[in-house]
Amino acid sequence: MKFSQSTRLASLVLAIGFFFACSSSKPSIDTLVDSKQYDIALAQIEEQLQNNPNQPGLLVQKGEINILIASTLEPIERSQFYAETASAFDQAISIGADSLQQEKISLITGKIWTQEHNAGTAAYNNENLASETQAHFNNAIIINPKESNSYISLATAQFSSGEIDDAILTLNKAKNSVDEVPPKVYENLGFLYLQNGDPDQSVFYYELANKDLIQSKNIAFGLVNAYISTSNTEAAVQLLNDLVESYPNDATIRNVYGTQLYIVTETIMDDLVDAYLDSDTALVSQIRFEAEGVGEQAEEELIQAYSRDTTNTEFIESLAVFYNNLTGKYFSVLEVAFENDKASLTAKTETLLNLAIQYYENLSEKSSDNSDLKSTIEALNMLKKSRFSL
Repeated sequence: MKFSQSTRLASLVLAIGFFFACSSSKPSIDTLVDSKQYDIALAQIEEQLQNNPNQPGLLVQKGEINILIASTLEPIERSQFYAETASAFDQAISIGADSLQQEKISLITGKIWTQEHNAGTAAYNNENLASETQAHFNNAIIINPKESNSYISLATAQFSSGEIDDAILTLNKAKNSVDEVPPKVYENLGFLYLQNGDPDQSVFYYELANKDLIQSKNIAFGLVNAYISTSNTEAAVQLLNDLVESYPNDATIRNVYGTQLYIVTETIMDDLVDAYLDSDTALVSQIRFEAEGVGEQAEEELIQAYSRDTTNTEFIESLAVFYNNLTGKYFSVLEVAFENDKASLTAKTETLLNLAIQYYENLSEKSSDNSDLKSTIEALNMLKKSRFSL
């Protein structure tokens, strides 16, 4: 049975007025509730509140009746009645509900919030309809808008349904509703903004999530991804360096660190080309030393990642791409290098090219049906033959 409180109350007041005019006494609100005449009970409460609005007990009872009505409805239909409950409880407190009444409000609110939140969690875990899951979490938020867990759970359900904008709105609502915003809200906002193509906002919220980033690896790594998306390589490298020191056995962190160090190496190699073109001997020496140092550090991190999981094709590919790209950079340097530097640069380039071939062949063994890999290996071998064969 559906109840439409907002459209029926006016006519019910008239009907009740007529009924009571023909009766010697009104039935009590408790009697009406016991007989499940909820609309009539609510109309009687409204009539009494109009005569004397300063009755917190009646407001508490109004909230309870709306909960009873909600319990007869499907989750998606309950929001109106939960909103009435929350409003009635807030009014009762604001006009001076005593300690017992406030305790009752707290117990009722806690019970209904738990029921709705847990039902939402169960629906999500059981992969029920997204609308059912989200309705339960929405109901929990209406009943207790200061409980952050329901916002986080609702946002998770929305993200799972591809509703990223709605998930962001939900967490922003949480941010403005709860008394103390937990780091998880900021962390999830950082993740969602990154998924939504707004890395600057992602960085902002990841940085809010935890001041001691290294103690929260997930937040720190999320921030690294945000830095990378904003092309802030320097910040990404600094944070990755701290993460590697704190989590030396995390292969993924080392792999990402090595990749970012290579990006730094690329920039230095470009500067080396410019220094050669400017015939600046002192600057060439300085930049070459720096390029070799950062490049070797990048190589070491990628090798450390691979050594921790030699079956991980992502780590093998990272090394193959690293050696291949760095080979290309050294070829660019060779074109403009001083004659007395070319021998050592040529030897370095050949070593890098051989390593690129080695790791691409390793990768090809694990992906034997990948024609692109075979083409890459053939091209590298042809390059080797043309540039380094006697």
